[in-house]
This record gives sequence, structure tokens and C-alpha cells, in this order.
Amino acid sequence: MRNSGAGAPPVKARINFWIDVLIGVAFVAAAASGVVLLVMGSGGGYRGGRGTAGIREVLFLGRTAWKDLHNWSGIAMSAGVLGHLVLHARWIGCMSRNLFRKTVSRRAAVKDCPVEA
Repeated sequence: MRNSGAGAPPVKARINFWIDVLIGVAFVAAAASGVVLLVMGSGGGYRGGRGTAGIREVLFLGRTAWKDLHNWSGIAMSAGVLGHLVLHARWIGCMSRNLFRKTVSRRAAVKDCPVEA
């Protein structure tokens, strides 16, 4: 259902949405590749040879490809979290400053923290 009379969401909200999508997709890729790497085993075989110590491929990808996917998705997730923190830096700073105030004044101060779309 569309919001009648409303234009496109603000630019910051759209950036926040896509950063969150990046974090979510990267998390799923890192988690899935982590499980695959766990199931594949070390891949060394007997004394590093071609023994039957582990599974060689999963979904047509070898251990090296899964490790690369795992590493790069972890880097993408870290970059997304960093971008998310930068995007919300003013709110984080405001909430951090108000953390140790007395309860009554904290409630009033928290209302002054920027809530941006």
C-alpha cells in the first residue's frame, strides 16, 4: 500500500536501506560459507596428500573458492557495519552523552537526540 501524497524517501533513508541489505546479504554468505567450510573439513588429506579426509567440492566450488567467498563477504559485512555506524554517528554520540545522566534528565535529553529517517 502506497503512502498517498508522499514523495520518495529521503536520500539518507535509501542509503541506510541499501547498507542494511548489504549487511544482510553479506551475513548470509559468510554464515553459509562458514558452515560449508566446517563440513568440508581441513582438506589436507593424509600428510597433505589427496586422501579421503574431506569433501572436495560443494555446489561445484572447491575449498579455496569457499574461503574466498567467506573472506570477501566478511569484509563486505564489516564495511557495511562501518558505513551504518558513520550514518548514525550523531545519534550514537547523543545517546552516549546521555547514558550517564539521571533518569529524569536522561528522558528529556534522549528526546533531543536526532531521529532521522
